[in-house]
Amino acid sequence: MCAAVFPRFLKFLYSCHVRLNIGNTLSMLILSDKYNVEDLRNVCINFACTCIIPRLQLKDVFHIWFQYGTKCYHQKLVHACVHALAERMDDIMMSVEWEQEWVNLDKDQLIEFLKSSELAVKDEYELWEAVLKWLLSPEHPQRAENLRKNVQDLICHIRFPMMTPDQLCQVESNKVVQEMPDIFQPYFMQAYKYLALPLTSRAMIKEFTSSSFLLRNYTDLRWDKRLVIQRYADCQKCAEVSFRFSTRASTFPAQTWEWELKVHPKGFSSTCDDFRAVLYSNLILDQPRPVEYLLSLVDREKILHSVSGKKNFSKTRYTTDTEIDKKVSLSDLCQQNSPLLVGESLVLQIVLRPVG
Repeated sequence: MCAAVFPRFLKFLYSCHVRLNIGNTLSMLILSDKYNVEDLRNVCINFACTCIIPRLQLKDVFHIWFQYGTKCYHQKLVHACVHALAERMDDIMMSVEWEQEWVNLDKDQLIEFLKSSELAVKDEYELWEAVLKWLLSPEHPQRAENLRKNVQDLICHIRFPMMTPDQLCQVESNKVVQEMPDIFQPYFMQAYKYLALPLTSRAMIKEFTSSSFLLRNYTDLRWDKRLVIQRYADCQKCAEVSFRFSTRASTFPAQTWEWELKVHPKGFSSTCDDFRAVLYSNLILDQPRPVEYLLSLVDREKILHSVSGKKNFSKTRYTTDTEIDKKVSLSDLCQQNSPLLVGESLVLQIVLRPVG
């Protein structure tokens, strides 16, 4: 497949110029890998990530670019593929249409999905069930032979603290889990400890900052939400970015509570250069809402900074400043290649809990 583009490859070596399109980029990337032409490799990967993968059918993203990216360890390419596939993760894990793709993943490819916080899944328990399906696939009997090693490699990427206590009990009752208590018990103990503590205590425990405590894009109605400000560098000074989201309510029968987090990513006003986030409780019709909140700034691997507090939201007192400016400075956010950003995005997560 590379023979047809080899003249273009030679031309790049002499002229440092190439014209890429959807038909020749992969071939040019293969040649740049084969002959270790780093400049061309970077150009091909950047073009694929920005101009090809977002426009392709997801099956083509999976079978062509994700397969090549993982085999050749092109992490930027892998991230772009996972980002494109993440919104259909429920289908990829559970539907008949994607069943063969899921069970035929290499272990390293499965881990690339499990590491991502962008996955749109109902909840973490659903992801656990999909991993079980991969582990116990009858089409791959060698996985059963190496079950303990596979479980050890995968289990650290399941975010047990993001499950409910009932879901954790269901996981504990699984036959695979009961056969390997030494592997699973430390994760269960950590998860139960996390769920038992108030949010103000969670914020002070360093143990609760690893990737196990990062939210994914869960679609079920929960007490928490992952929020992303895309292209932070393009945000205007004093601009406001608003996120509206719903959580469960503490009332019975089951209802929803509506919330809004208003973020000022580059200063609140011309006289205030603080990174600010204000939480609003919307549509309070009857009883006040006494809650704890935990707002965190995160990257791909850990929680970077957190603030917590308590507020009794009511019809007249429906807002609270989270005071995240005490932990996150605008100068740190705006520096070049800021470690507080994920690529070009700013990622926040908020957890709420009723106070009895």
